[in-house]
Amino acid sequence: MTIATTGQRTVAVSEALVRSRAAELIAKGGDSRVLVLRAHPRWHGGDLTVDGNPVRVIEGISQLAILDAYAGQDEGEYLVVLTDRPRADLNDTVLARAYRQQIEDPDEWASVPGLFGNAREVSRELRRLDWAATALLDHEPAGGWTPSTDLAVTAEHAIGGLLCHLLGLDRAGLDGVVLLTALSNGSRASWAGVDAELQAHLMTWSEQEYGTAAGFALRTTAAPGGLVKPLSLGLAIDVLWPTAAGTDLTEEQVAARTRLAERYLGGRSLPPLQAREIADATLAALLRLSREGDPESRLGVVLDQAEALLRDNLGWQAGSERSTILRPGFTARLRALGAALDAGTGVEESLAKVLDHRESSVAGQDLAPRMAVRLSRWLATAETPTHGLGGDLRRQMDDGAWVDAALGVLWAGSDDPAVGAAYGRLIDRVRARRRARDESAAVHLGDTAVVRSLADMLDDGPALGVEDVLRAVVNPWKSQGGVLLVVLDGMSAAVAVDLASDVGRSGLVEWVPSATRQRLAVAAALPTLTGISRTSLFCGEITTGTSATEKSGLSTAFPGANTFHKGELRASGGAQLADDVATAIANPAVPVVGIVINAIDDSTHKTDTSNRPWAIADLDPLRALLNAASIAGRTVVLTSDHGHVVERSTEKLDAVTGGDARWRPAQAGPPQDGEVHVSGPRVAVQGGEAVMLWRDDARYGPARSGYHGGASLAEITVPVLVYQRSLADTAPEGWAPAPPQAPTWWNDPVIAAKPEPTTAPKPARKTRRKAAEPDAANALFDLVTPTPVADPAPSGSGLIDRVMRSDVFADQMRLAGRAASSDLVEAVLRTLIERDGRAHQETVAVAAGLPSAGVTQGLAIVKRVLNVEGYDILSIDPDGDTLRLDVALLEEQFGLNG
Repeated sequence: MTIATTGQRTVAVSEALVRSRAAELIAKGGDSRVLVLRAHPRWHGGDLTVDGNPVRVIEGISQLAILDAYAGQDEGEYLVVLTDRPRADLNDTVLARAYRQQIEDPDEWASVPGLFGNAREVSRELRRLDWAATALLDHEPAGGWTPSTDLAVTAEHAIGGLLCHLLGLDRAGLDGVVLLTALSNGSRASWAGVDAELQAHLMTWSEQEYGTAAGFALRTTAAPGGLVKPLSLGLAIDVLWPTAAGTDLTEEQVAARTRLAERYLGGRSLPPLQAREIADATLAALLRLSREGDPESRLGVVLDQAEALLRDNLGWQAGSERSTILRPGFTARLRALGAALDAGTGVEESLAKVLDHRESSVAGQDLAPRMAVRLSRWLATAETPTHGLGGDLRRQMDDGAWVDAALGVLWAGSDDPAVGAAYGRLIDRVRARRRARDESAAVHLGDTAVVRSLADMLDDGPALGVEDVLRAVVNPWKSQGGVLLVVLDGMSAAVAVDLASDVGRSGLVEWVPSATRQRLAVAAALPTLTGISRTSLFCGEITTGTSATEKSGLSTAFPGANTFHKGELRASGGAQLADDVATAIANPAVPVVGIVINAIDDSTHKTDTSNRPWAIADLDPLRALLNAASIAGRTVVLTSDHGHVVERSTEKLDAVTGGDARWRPAQAGPPQDGEVHVSGPRVAVQGGEAVMLWRDDARYGPARSGYHGGASLAEITVPVLVYQRSLADTAPEGWAPAPPQAPTWWNDPVIAAKPEPTTAPKPARKTRRKAAEPDAANALFDLVTPTPVADPAPSGSGLIDRVMRSDVFADQMRLAGRAASSDLVEAVLRTLIERDGRAHQETVAVAAGLPSAGVTQGLAIVKRVLNVEGYDILSIDPDGDTLRLDVALLEEQFGLNG
C-alpha cells in the first residue's frame, strides 16, 4: 500500500485500488496502456495480473525513472505509474502516453460503484464512512460484491455485504440474532482474522444499523480472550437482568453483573434496556436453532458454557435455576411442581412455569409433568359410587382408562431424585383410588352375570359381555356396507385411549351409542384369557377353543364371513396386505372380515410396556387394513378379548397348579385379600368357578412384562370402538358421531362444585329393571338408577341471557346464516364463563354436543356470531387448543354496558 497526496490531504492507496483502476484502463480497450496516479512512489506488491493481462507498477520518483520504464514496457503489458511529482516536473513525453494525458487522482470512491454491478454512485450515508471505500476494495470477494438494485450503493447493502463476507455468512436477513448465532459458531475464527481497526469500524456501524445485540456479539468475540460464546453470555444476561419488573436483586446477582461487565464488556456498565435487547435476541436465536433442529449440535455447547459461566466465572450458580432455557432452571421448576403436587395447591401455576421452559419442548419432557397434573386433577374430582359391573366398565372406559394411560407415562418418572419422589407419592395416591375401584368391581363381578340388550345396558342396565359384541355391535353395522372386525388381542382401555387418537387422525370418524355419547365397553369372559374370551367373542357365546374354533364361530354367526389370524396376515413382497385379506375386504359379498392382531398380547409377555404409548404403526398391518376398509366402505370395529396389567413392582404370591399369573382354581382355597371368587356360566374353566386377583400389584408365579387372566378393571374391560369413513352419513339406530372422549380433567382444571340449591331436591327414586331371563335376585349387573335432579342455575346465566336478547346478537345471527344455532352459542358461552373465560376446545365441544369431526366448523360458526366487526371476543390461544372468551369485550360489543 502507498500514500497518495492531494493538496494537503493524504489518503491510503491500496493494491485493491490499483487493481481497480488498472481494470478500468483495460476495460476501455484504447491505445493507452499507461496509467499515471498521484501517489507516494513506493510499491511492495510486485507485478500484477488483472483480467488476464500483465500489469507492472512503477515507482515514478522522477521524469527519468518514468521514461526509463516506458522504454522497458513489453508489448501487451500495462503500466501503472505512482508518482508524487507535480505536473510541471513531468514533460509532455511522459503525459503523452498516459491515459487521458493527465495525472489521475486516486479517488477510491470513484471505484466503488463499479464494484456493485449497475450502480452509478454511492449514497451519502455510505460516503460518510471514510474507511468504507478502502475496506470494500481490499476485501472484494473473488466473485465480486452482490450487485446493487439501486443506482446509488447504500451503506446497508455495501457494509452489510462486507460483514457477511468477512464472517462467511449468506447475505439474506442479517441482524442481531444472526450475528449472535454465527459468532457462537463457525464465524468466530473468521472474525478473529479481521484487522482490529476495521473490526472497530464494523462494531460501531453494526450497533447503529442492527442494534445493541449485533454490536454486543461482535465486541465480545473480538475482545482479548473472547472464548465465551455470545449466546452463552446472552443467556447469563437474561437471568442477570430478568424481564419481571420489580424483581428483588440479590447481592450475588449484583456482584455477578459487575464481574460480567469487567471481564466481558471492557468494564462498561450495561443499561437494563440494552441488557434486555441482548437477552431477547439471544432467546430468539435459540428458538430459531431449536426450530431448525440444531443440525450442527450447537445448542448443547452453548447451554453448557452458559451454566459454567454463571457458576464459575460469575459466581452465581443460582442464576441458572432462574433461566427459562438452561437445564437447572427446568429442574427447579419441576421441583416446584413436585412440591405443589404434595401440597395440593398451586399445581396449575407450577405446570405453566414448567411448560414455559424451553426444555419442556425437548424430546417429550413435558409429558410426565402434564400427566402428573392431570392425575392431580383427577384426584380432585368427586368419586361417585357404582351399583353394578355395567357402571364399573363404563367408568373405566370413560375415566379410568385415561388415568391408566397417564399413570403409564408418569411411571417412568424423573431423573431428579426430588421430582421422582414427588411423582412416586402421587402415583401411590392414584393407585390407592384405582385399587378401591378394582375392589368395588370385583364385588360386582362375584355374582352371576346377566346379559341384556345393548339398549338395556346403555340405560344403566347390566353389563354386556364380550360374547355379545357380534349381536349388539357387529350385526347392526353389517348393513352399512359390511364390517371389518379387528380384534387387538390384549388391548386394554388405556391402550384404546392411545390408539383411538391415532385412528382419528387417519381420517376415519368414530361413532358411539347416542344414549351415552361415550365409547362402549363390555365385560371379558372369565378368567380373562385369550383361549376363553377371544373364542367367546368370535362364537357369540361363552366357550373355549382355538383359532379354528374362532373361524367357525364367525362364519356361523355371519355366513360367508372370513377370519384371518397371525400367519395369514403376512403379505408378499411389495404388498401391505396379504392377497386373501385384501380380496375379502374388497368383496361386498363377505359380510364380516375378522382380523386378529397379537402385537399387544405378545408384547406384554416379552417387552416392558409400562410406559409405552401404542399407535397404528405398532400394530401392523392395521394401517393398511383401515385404508382398505375405508376404500371398500366397510365399518371398522376395533375391539379386544381382554385387557392386561403391566409389571409395576408386583408382589409375588405362591404359585398354584392349574392356574396362571392372575387366576387359580377355586379348589385351591377360599379367596384371600386381593382375590375374588367367581362362578357361573361366564366362567369357562372346569367346574365353572375360579379365584382371580383383582389387585393389580400382585401375581402368581414368575415376573413378566405384563399379565392377564385377573379381575382388575384393566383386565376385564373390553373396549369397543366403531369407525366409518368420513363421507359416511348413515348409521344404525342408536348410534351417533362421537364427541371428544377425553374427560374434562384431562384438558382443563377441575372447577369448584356449584353451591347446592336452596330447595332440597327430592330423594333419588331407586328403580330396577326387570331381568329378561334369569331371576332378578341373581342379576349381578343391575344398577340403581337415580332420578335426575336439575342443577341450580349456572353462573353467568344473566350475562348470557342479556347477550342473546340483544339487538346485536339478533343481527349477528342473521349475518351468520342458517348454520348458526343459538343453542350452540349459548352452550359455548356458558362453558367458557363457568371456567373464567378459558377452556380447551374439547371441553367446550363436549358441553356443546359437537362431534369430534365437527368441532372446527362448529366453533367457527360461533366465532362468526360473537366476533362483532372482527373483534376477537372468542379466540384461540397460540397453543391451538385453548379457547378464550374476552368477557369485557363481549359486554362492550353487544352493548351491555349502558
